[in-house]
Amino acid sequence: MIKLISAIIVFMFLVTSCKKDDVTPPATQYLQVDVIPTYTNGGAMKMNLDSVYTTPEGHQVKFTDVKFYTSTLKNESINLLQSSLFDYRETGGIMLRTSGDYTKFANLQGFIGVDSVLNHSDPSAFPNESPLNISNAGPMHWGWNPGYIFMNIEGKVDTIPDGINNLDHSFSFHIGTDLYRRDFSFTNLNWLKISDSERKLNLKLDLWKFLHNPISSIDLKSEFLTHTASGQQPLTEKVISNFQQSLQPY
Repeated sequence: MIKLISAIIVFMFLVTSCKKDDVTPPATQYLQVDVIPTYTNGGAMKMNLDSVYTTPEGHQVKFTDVKFYTSTLKNESINLLQSSLFDYRETGGIMLRTSGDYTKFANLQGFIGVDSVLNHSDPSAFPNESPLNISNAGPMHWGWNPGYIFMNIEGKVDTIPDGINNLDHSFSFHIGTDLYRRDFSFTNLNWLKISDSERKLNLKLDLWKFLHNPISSIDLKSEFLTHTASGQQPLTEKVISNFQQSLQPY
């Protein structure tokens, strides 16, 4: 009898142990933030690189490069990600993808650019997978000027209204240095359900609004170059301020 009871106890222990071992851990939850460049001009038009659009002044324009850094992404004291690099040509609309709980990020704050400590760190010392690592930053880190290029918009424009699309006039906006880092704060965000383990947030970057800011429009005929150098402060300030106002939740 004692042997039978002992056998039953052992059996129950084994069954209980198996059940504990069979418990499946919760699936990792992923968050993805996409940026959708647009060129609204009164309507909802997705902006495609190398396509031709019309500026507020009537110039023909095409964008060939749109890149920017964000950093210190968080909701108050809850951190989401140290940094991200948006490169429209290389990665399409994806700004970042990381693990996280979307319920903790109904609001999101951060910097357009790279915060001061990171900006002056050794770019080769970041982990290989970091967008701040020099191998990933590439030309978004200055060799002549310590730190990262926060925002890079380049393209071609035709400023001669003769009906011929001769886009031979280049424009190049490279904004960096601590002085021109800008913050953002988005509230009441709508994380779209992609699957049980993934949510996505869409942001809009309106490049029509970038050029056609009611307070400080950019005329590419005369305002076509700033690399944040001495003497370029007025256009640098205009470019980064317009960019900041053009990036919003979709």
